[in-house]
Amino acid sequence: MEATAPTSNRPGRSGLAPDKNAYNHYARSCREGVAQAHPSWSVQQVSSELGRQWKALTAAERKPWIELAQFDKARFHTEARQYIRQQQTDGQPVQLPIKRKKKQNEPRQPDTSYICFWKSRRPEVVAANPLLDAQLVSKEVARQWRALPDSERKIWEDMAAKDKLRFQEEIACIHPTLEVAPQNVSALKSPLKDPFAPKPAKTGFQLFMSHNRESFTLLNMTINEFRTEMSQLWKRLSEADKNEWYELAKQDGRRFEREMNAYKPPAYMDSEVQRAHKHIDELKRLTRGDPAAPRLPRNAYSVYLSTKRQEIAAQHPDLKNYQIMREIGIAWKALTDDERALYQRKAEEDVDRFRTEMEAHLARQYEGQQASDHPAKKRTRKRKYERQTHTHQDLREQEKQEDQQQQQQQLVTVHRKVKAPVVGRKKRKTGPPRRPKTAYNLMYMSKRTELLATYQMSHNECSALCGRLWRQMSEEEREPYKRMAVEDKRRYEVELATYNAQASVASEGALRDSAGFQYFFEAKRRENEKISRNEVAAIWRGMSEPHQLLWAELANDSHLPGADASDANQERTEEQGHLGMSASAVLTPQERLL
Repeated sequence: MEATAPTSNRPGRSGLAPDKNAYNHYARSCREGVAQAHPSWSVQQVSSELGRQWKALTAAERKPWIELAQFDKARFHTEARQYIRQQQTDGQPVQLPIKRKKKQNEPRQPDTSYICFWKSRRPEVVAANPLLDAQLVSKEVARQWRALPDSERKIWEDMAAKDKLRFQEEIACIHPTLEVAPQNVSALKSPLKDPFAPKPAKTGFQLFMSHNRESFTLLNMTINEFRTEMSQLWKRLSEADKNEWYELAKQDGRRFEREMNAYKPPAYMDSEVQRAHKHIDELKRLTRGDPAAPRLPRNAYSVYLSTKRQEIAAQHPDLKNYQIMREIGIAWKALTDDERALYQRKAEEDVDRFRTEMEAHLARQYEGQQASDHPAKKRTRKRKYERQTHTHQDLREQEKQEDQQQQQQQLVTVHRKVKAPVVGRKKRKTGPPRRPKTAYNLMYMSKRTELLATYQMSHNECSALCGRLWRQMSEEEREPYKRMAVEDKRRYEVELATYNAQASVASEGALRDSAGFQYFFEAKRRENEKISRNEVAAIWRGMSEPHQLLWAELANDSHLPGADASDANQERTEEQGHLGMSASAVLTPQERLL
């Protein structure tokens, strides 16, 4: 089946046809067959029969009509987006020429010139032909209208103009700010959804609520009262009982993963509107963990909240935060579509702002990455070329270097006992341990995910709700969280002691290394007074680790208290002699030239 976009050729009518739901497509397709099978039925009887047949259809029989409605909705979204873009190009106010729902106490819509003629001539046609059906009567009136000359039609056009003026006066008296012109459709703001897509996985608490939903029909309570009661029952469950629901939630998650792997989105999900929504969602995902990313776009309610919050707080200074939020929510629900249009336009502008800023931010990141990668590659190539050139120039010295490496390995074998322990691949913590959490923090962390998944609320509302729950808890209910807080504090004390011990050991090792280097530097300065500290540091970094440890121990021995000066000088002379022999075996020919 193909979803066709019906267009009208009547004057004054737009070609943008709104989308129809699945039942409307079914009724439009089957109405003619039911009317032919029962020619004596009225229009109301035919509609009743179509409704009965629709209710009798199974889910598999309804699926083609639902898919047809989704394709028609995608068609309308695409055409509406093109129409809005054309109006923006022409500089006209962005409005869709479709009918809106009539509100309560709203005056009757104005009649067209043909409707005025039809209301006047229909009783005459029915009186002259009492056996004609309603459709044939309307066709006869339409034939007479087409036969009218322009001079006679002018009378009915004047009547239509007067009726239009009447409607404008009545609508201005009821709602002065209500515009007569059609407005945008809020359905265009939300992306299309496939009704046959895999259902998202449920949490343990959601499965628990679904299991007990049958009792909701037997009890005389609202949905909010039912959720509150289920929340209290969930709190009283033991961990063993909760684990059963958690296991069911894991199975449901695996089911959702399998279905998503085999799921293929329909063709209407790949429209221009859908791609635009997916692009915005992808940009929002890229902002996670990026502190330099632009601010996320706000929806219409957030824009309304930011403008009305200070106003309500100034008018009612005694209200608390959650009371102000509740008042704003009630006021937002009471707004009409025309009153919400202003905030929806501001939300659309904020989405455009976010898309522009985020694309520019990603472009700057890409340019910075390219600029940082290019010099590094260039330096790497230069170093590689220098190494190759140096290798070709020093072919004669390779044999000497191999001999020196063998001597160095022998030296490492001799001094293996003084070698420092090897650090494993596991990274050590460089910062202090995580601070302990209070009992309230632990309760909030355990309830936050469940509350956000169950109720549609913000993080501030979730924090306020957890605060009320904590204040309503008895000491027995708080006791498990207090025990967890004590264990977390004990964990922090143990980790802090370990961290302080490691820090002291690291500081002692750094001090020992600095003393060994200072002693090595003084020895080099005695040999060559013109040598700089940077040159000695380069030689020090090129030395092996056992060789550095020897200099460190030699520096510690020279500072031992109670040692005789002559014995110390003699030992230092001997150590320097042995150390010089070792250095001659370890240092490269280039280091000797220094």
